[in-house]
Amino acid sequence: MGAHPTPIDLHCFLVPKAGSLPEECEDATYVASSPDEHSVFAAVSDGASESLLSGAWARKLVRGAVASMAAADDRRHDTENSRSESFVEDLLARTVDQWDGYIAEYRTERAARGRPITWYEQPGLDKGAFATLLAAHVRAAPAVPEDPTAPRPWTWHAFALGDSCLFHLREGRLIASFPIADGDGFGITPQLLGSRNRDAALITDRASTATGELRADDELLLTTDALAAWLLAHPELASGGPGRQLGKLADLGEETFAEWVQSERDKSRMRNDDVALIRVRVKTEG
Repeated sequence: MGAHPTPIDLHCFLVPKAGSLPEECEDATYVASSPDEHSVFAAVSDGASESLLSGAWARKLVRGAVASMAAADDRRHDTENSRSESFVEDLLARTVDQWDGYIAEYRTERAARGRPITWYEQPGLDKGAFATLLAAHVRAAPAVPEDPTAPRPWTWHAFALGDSCLFHLREGRLIASFPIADGDGFGITPQLLGSRNRDAALITDRASTATGELRADDELLLTTDALAAWLLAHPELASGGPGRQLGKLADLGEETFAEWVQSERDKSRMRNDDVALIRVRVKTEG
């Protein structure tokens, strides 16, 4: 029997800035699978350090995005634009609409620790928190009734607001880079989703979507900007070297990955910023 795609292989990594504790990391990741293991939903977010509670907001966004993608999957026959706006509306209901409740709990917790909100923190709370968002849905095509054992092609659909990136790799070689295609695409003011922004139409207009097809052993890398910029700074990415390197690091585990990130920072090849990586690989079985 030939090789057939089987459920996805997943790795998630978070590395805080050098000198920061893990709980101070303002990047976030979240992944969930459908019960039949033929859909995977993944999201990364980069909280904006200049905003208060950006790490908490990033963590809410990735969980909300995964839940909203699962809900949007039930509307897969809608047009692309209507699906995007429905996804955003559902995401805002799960995140922005619940932010005031989170802030109330935060105030209570701070008061209980004898550290109530100060007058100079209040403007930051009023303004809200901000973060980028990249969410992806990896899905197997339905089985063919005439041959349920036949290989099932996989597709990916992604939503992006800001400079967190998705890379589609095949044998380590770059097939697609979304939403930024080269190192010049990183600026100091990326698009951000704010915890006070309830304008679904505006967010949909500012966001980008993309889709692609996956073969067995293909990989998707969902990364926040520091690691994305590192990848796109390597012209040999198209030939597979950096992509294979990240795949091997992911296989070796979290500690090895964190040590490599710090090594790249020490050599001034990566900015000292929080790093998030989700690696999604379509496995094969003989």
